[in-house]
Amino acid sequence: MITPLIIANWKMAIDKNGVEAFKADWNSRPPMTGVDVVVAPPAPYLSVVSGLTGVSLCGQTVSENDMGAHTGEIAAAMLSDVGCQYVIVGHSERRQHQGETNAIVAQKAKRAQLAGLTPVVCVGEPSHIRAAGKAASYVRDQVLSSCDDLSDGLVIAYEPVWAIGSGEAASADVASSMHLDIKTALADRYADLRVIYGGSVKPDNCAAFTTAEGVDGLLVGGASLSAESFWNICAAAIGAE
Repeated sequence: MITPLIIANWKMAIDKNGVEAFKADWNSRPPMTGVDVVVAPPAPYLSVVSGLTGVSLCGQTVSENDMGAHTGEIAAAMLSDVGCQYVIVGHSERRQHQGETNAIVAQKAKRAQLAGLTPVVCVGEPSHIRAAGKAASYVRDQVLSSCDDLSDGLVIAYEPVWAIGSGEAASADVASSMHLDIKTALADRYADLRVIYGGSVKPDNCAAFTTAEGVDGLLVGGASLSAESFWNICAAAIGAE
């Protein structure tokens, strides 16, 4: 059985006081077992987050380049040095606003793996692609191109772009169908692949996703900024109250 993976992506939506409040609240709660819990804070707060009970650290992005003259970039080796085990690559916000292509995402993921990090490769279709009935083929192409030349030891995060931050999550059936399609597309490359869902995940809808076939966890945005909310989501993933 695959251990559920729950990742908090705090994006650029929290300050140091918020991080410290989350840490104090989280560490006062019973430790989570039976689930892999990961938090991706803004890079300046990685050291502040260190020490969260039972939580692994994750970078929100990584450079496709090795260490060198790349002002403002973060090398995979740097994330590893500060204790990260995971890094998000190809989030739709970066694909849209920073122009990250599938080729760039694949390069970033490769750098991550070479540094011993687990890349969380994000894929997902915009609303007009789904409306045209091309969601499955669009995501399949994204997955195959974004995972080019990667070895075992990666995670795929399916995030329908139309659901991110909209309050409108995909149905569990839609998520399940896409997750199974992704696993089929990569079946000849990877033996044990975790595919997780992201897109307007909340405590009141998370259980529907984590119990759906093919869904191995969650990538949580706004609902992960509160320790109480995120703890409840992690608990729901393992059927705890």
